[in-house]
Amino acid sequence: MNYPKRFCARILMLPVWLMLAGISFATYGTAHFQVENAWVQLAPPGAKVNAAYMQIHNPQAQARIITGVRADCCAMVMLHQTRREGDRVFMDHLEQLVIPAQSSVRLAPGGLHIMLMQAKRELTLDSKVTISFDFSDGTTQGVELHVKQSNP
Repeated sequence: MNYPKRFCARILMLPVWLMLAGISFATYGTAHFQVENAWVQLAPPGAKVNAAYMQIHNPQAQARIITGVRADCCAMVMLHQTRREGDRVFMDHLEQLVIPAQSSVRLAPGGLHIMLMQAKRELTLDSKVTISFDFSDGTTQGVELHVKQSNP
């Protein structure tokens, strides 16, 4: 059969459209939360410890529980909560962080934060760090952050 060129072009584009639809669906299906104002605090030269901050929003109808955190820049990564007792400051390690349904949690200096320890490389201004979050349902989501001197 001799099909019109326009028909053939549309048929040839079908796999591309299906692929794009699949990527869009996969991205939506695996996004457990949305991140805003994500940044890593620039530490003094030679420091082996940095901290990461962000606003995490959970658009899901159920709470999301972060059970683990990893970063490409460091051998050890932990969720911490800063606590003050009188004139002393403590950082408590958190085994998990619950992001309530359709709510936000703020990680900020002086409060909840991600400690980046035992740096594998020196983090310089505007370098990038990828942090991966593990969830209680066995899924993982990565976030890319830039190193800044202070909150952007």
